[in-house]
Amino acid sequence: MTANFKYSLRFTLDPESWDAKKEAKLLDFCKKGRIDDVAFFINPEELNQSHLDEKQNRVWLKTIQSVSLSLKKLGITTSLNPWTTLMHSDRGRKINPKLGFSTMVDYQGKKAESIACPGDPIWQNYIADCYRQFASIQPNTLWVEDDFRHYNHTPLKLGCFCDRHMQIYNQKLGKNLSRQEFIKLVLQTGKPTQERLVYLETAQQEMIQVAKKIAEAVRRVSPRTKIGLMSSFPNWHAIEDRDWSGLFDAFSGEHPRVNRPHLPAYNEVSPLKYSRDFEAFTRTTAAFVSNGPQSEFYPELENYMYSPFAKSNLFTQFQLESTVLIGASGIFLNLFDMMGNGIDESYHYAQMLADSKTWLNHVSDSKTRLNRAQFSGVMVLMDQNSAQTIHTSQGKDPEELLPNETNWLSLFGSLGIASFPQADTRKTQYHDQTVAISGQFLRNLNNAQISQLVKNNTVFLDGECVQVLLDRKLAKTLLSVNKAEWHQARTGYQSFEQADGQTVDGIENPRITMLQHTGDYLQLAYTEDAQLDVISNAYNEYHKHLGPMMTVVNERTFILPMNTDPKYGWESQYYSIKEGLFKHFLEKHTQVSFAVEMPGVKLVIEQKDGFKAYLSNFTIDDQSKIKLHLAEQYQFTHWILHAKNGSDLKDVSIHCSWDTNGIGTINYSLKGLETILLEAEV
Repeated sequence: MTANFKYSLRFTLDPESWDAKKEAKLLDFCKKGRIDDVAFFINPEELNQSHLDEKQNRVWLKTIQSVSLSLKKLGITTSLNPWTTLMHSDRGRKINPKLGFSTMVDYQGKKAESIACPGDPIWQNYIADCYRQFASIQPNTLWVEDDFRHYNHTPLKLGCFCDRHMQIYNQKLGKNLSRQEFIKLVLQTGKPTQERLVYLETAQQEMIQVAKKIAEAVRRVSPRTKIGLMSSFPNWHAIEDRDWSGLFDAFSGEHPRVNRPHLPAYNEVSPLKYSRDFEAFTRTTAAFVSNGPQSEFYPELENYMYSPFAKSNLFTQFQLESTVLIGASGIFLNLFDMMGNGIDESYHYAQMLADSKTWLNHVSDSKTRLNRAQFSGVMVLMDQNSAQTIHTSQGKDPEELLPNETNWLSLFGSLGIASFPQADTRKTQYHDQTVAISGQFLRNLNNAQISQLVKNNTVFLDGECVQVLLDRKLAKTLLSVNKAEWHQARTGYQSFEQADGQTVDGIENPRITMLQHTGDYLQLAYTEDAQLDVISNAYNEYHKHLGPMMTVVNERTFILPMNTDPKYGWESQYYSIKEGLFKHFLEKHTQVSFAVEMPGVKLVIEQKDGFKAYLSNFTIDDQSKIKLHLAEQYQFTHWILHAKNGSDLKDVSIHCSWDTNGIGTINYSLKGLETILLEAEV
C-alpha cells in the first residue's frame, strides 16, 4: 500500500559501537513498524563533539551509507539529520580553533564557547561545505536542525552582538554605538526604534543568505535531495524577524517546502494542556510555512528521555494520529535515545506504529487529507514580523519582543470552537469574516486598515488590542470607548466577573475569576449612545460593581478587556462558563461551527468543496455522542465516518439528527485520545 502518510524514524547509530546485531534490530523494527524513511543523526546530543571537520563527518557517513544499502532492499529511504548548525548550546564544548570561525555574543556581552556566529562568513562557508559532504550520499531529505536561529542558545538568550555584528549595525545606522547603547535602543520602551529594525533586518537576511549557500551546495551534489528545516516556537522565530516564505523558498528551490513543526510535549503532559500548545506552536507554524497543498509537514514526535517512563504508548499514538489536524505528510519519530543504544524492543513501539498506519494512510490520501486553504471558523490573525512594531513596557528583556497573538487560537481550539491561524500579509482585507486578534497585532496595521477590519467583520479583541486603539485615537470611533483605565490583577481592585441576567450550565448570574491565573483588567467606559451589549460585569469581593467586563459593541465587536498574564497567560478563560458565553455569541452573530457538550474535543473544519469535520478528543474521557452546532446550510443528514478500528479502518455511513437549535447528534462514542474524520455526503 502507498504510504500517503510517511514514517521517518530519527535514529542514532554510533560508528564506534555499531554492529550487525544492532543493524538487524533496526531492520526488524522498520519492517514491523512500517517505517518509510530513516533519518540518521550525525553528531547528536551526548555524542556531540561540537562542530565536526570533514574527516570526522566522513566517519559518520561511512557507517550510515553501509546501513542505507540494507534499508534500500526493504524499500526504505535514508535521510540525514546533522545535529549541529550553529549549535544548540555550549554544553561544555568548544569550537575546534582549526575551523577558524567565531562564536555568538548575546545582548549582555556574554560570549559563547561553541555556538557559532551566524554572520561569520567562515562559518557560513563551513556549514555549506558540511552539507555538500552530507549530500554526497544522496539522501532523500537533508534536515537543518532547529538550532538554526538567533534566540535561546543556552547560556545565551539573544544574539548576535559580536564586534562583527556591531560593525554591521553601526554601518547601516551611520552611527558608532557601543553594544550597551545599541541594545538599550533596540529594547527601548514605546515606539520601535531604527536600531531595533536594523537588528531584525540583519538577523532575517543573514539566515536567508546561509540557507541559499546550503541549498546551492546540496544541489550541486544531489539535486534530488530535499532540504527540510526544523522549527521551534513561532514566537521565538519572530524575535529574529523570520521571513518564513523567504527562508523556505531559499532551502526548497524546485522542491516542496519541507518543515518539521514542533509537537509541544517531549514528555507526557495533560492532553488538555497539550491542546493549547498544539494550537500555539504546531498549527501556527504550519500557517506560516504553508504555500498550498504541496508543502510537506513532518511534525516532531519526541519522547524525551526516551522510554515509556517519559511518555505512554497511548499518548504517543494520540500525538501521532492528531497530526492529521494540520494535514501532515508524515511524522518525524524521535523515539529512541541519541547515545547509540539503538532499538529497545521492550518499548513495543513497532506494533503501535503499525496499528495507526493504515488509518493514517487512508485519511492522508489526496481525497481526504486536510486542505489548509479551505479552513473554516474563527480566523485568528498573526504576523511573522510583529517584533518590528511591538511596544515594550520595561525595555530590559528581549522577551518583550515575543508576540502574544495565539491566545484566541489556543482558547477557541480547546473549547471546541472551529478556528484556524491566519498568517497576515499586512495588505489583505477581510470582509464578513469572524476574526480574533490578541496582543499588539494591530500595531502592524495603519489606521485605515484597522478601521476596515473592525467595521467589516465580526471581531474578537483583547485588552491589548483595545490599548492600541486608544493609542491611535480610534477607540471612540470604532468601539464607543471614551475612557479606559488598567487595573492590575491581585492588587485588591477586581475579584470576579459576573454574567448578570444570564444562565450557563444551569447557573444563574454565573461568575468567573478575575483574581487567579488571569491578566490585568482594562476598565472601559462607553459613550452614552454606544450600541452596547454587556455580557459580564466586574466586581470586587464586596460585590461592588466596578464596570463592564466582556461587552459586544455594534453587535459585531466582542471585547475581552484583559491582557496576558506573564506566567499564566489566559488560563482563567479556560472555563465552562466562558465556553457557554462565547458559544452563545457565536450562535447569535456568526455561522462558526463548534462542538457541543464535548469538553476538550478539538474541531477543525474544512469547508469549500464539500464539508469535512476533523474531531480529536484531547482528553482521556470518552464522549458518548458527537454533538455539533453547524449553520443551517451545513446541517447534512448523511455522513461518512473515518475512524481507526484496531489496526484496520472503520469507514461507515452514519446518520445525523438535527434539533431546532441547529445542534446535530451522531450516535458514535468518541473515545479519549481518539481522532476521527467526518465527511458530509453531499
